[in-house]
Amino acid sequence: MGFRAIAIAVCLVLGLGLGSAQAREFVVSADQAGLIRLPGDAAGVIVGNPGIADAMLYDSRTLFVTGKVFGRTNLIVLDEAGRVLYTSDLVVAQPDSGTVQIFRNSGRPETYVCAPTCQALPQIGDDQSWFNDMNIQRNAIRDGAGTAEN
Repeated sequence: MGFRAIAIAVCLVLGLGLGSAQAREFVVSADQAGLIRLPGDAAGVIVGNPGIADAMLYDSRTLFVTGKVFGRTNLIVLDEAGRVLYTSDLVVAQPDSGTVQIFRNSGRPETYVCAPTCQALPQIGDDQSWFNDMNIQRNAIRDGAGTAEN
């Protein structure tokens, strides 16, 4: 076999390998969950930055991904032998519909989700004092306190 034939064979093998190894993009909104059906039985899940998103196996072939904050990371699912079953770029995005930003004199917005009534939804980039006040209230509700600090 000549050098040219070997070079073509290597390029074909590498080309096929690169095509199958390329990561897909999976997009989920912040504070929402997404579902991924896996092609085989999973044994482990790795999220590159668990501060951006969380992933949990429901069963060996069903994965739930929950967006925490806006950003981009990666997701890898392994089988029992440590082989990659699934890999993707994981993007946590802002919900496209039902959000409203209000700009007051500060020049920085306050974000609300309106579906059907409007409620505060603090986002990165919002007015800092408003963002902090809303997060204190949200954390108090999540912690079961029922009231927020004033």
